[in-house]
Amino acid sequence: MKKILMLVSMLTVAAACAAPPPNQPTLDTNRNANIAANTSAPTVSEADAIAREKAIWDTISQKDYEAFANMLAEDQVEVATDGVHDKAGSIAGVKQFEPSEVNFSEWKFLPIDKDAFIVVYTAASKGKYQGKPFPPTTARCSSACRYRSFWAC
Repeated sequence: MKKILMLVSMLTVAAACAAPPPNQPTLDTNRNANIAANTSAPTVSEADAIAREKAIWDTISQKDYEAFANMLAEDQVEVATDGVHDKAGSIAGVKQFEPSEVNFSEWKFLPIDKDAFIVVYTAASKGKYQGKPFPPTTARCSSACRYRSFWAC
């Protein structure tokens, strides 16, 4: 049961706000250029962030794993009770989770800056895990997302 609870909650934890890719310039002389390049990134609203998170859950419910994968950053990281997973590991884990009902509450939107945010919420779900029904479960969930020419979590 704990494993299911943590899987559900941590599947939504995507650390797209991690360190920049290794090929990104890090010299101070390039810092202003990088900042200027990011000025066109849109600011996400709380409503947009919540809608995005619900859309991620919808792709899982519909078993649309390709759409789910497209919503994740290539370098996303999931931290779960059974370890740290990359994008492929997160997708594999989600394929074992079949929610039949999910209800959300207690949304908190935490903007980091104009191109990054964290959303935290409670998800009450019913369904199957690894083909076996699990009892109604409530979990605290969160995602961290950053704009990278599209919003990636």
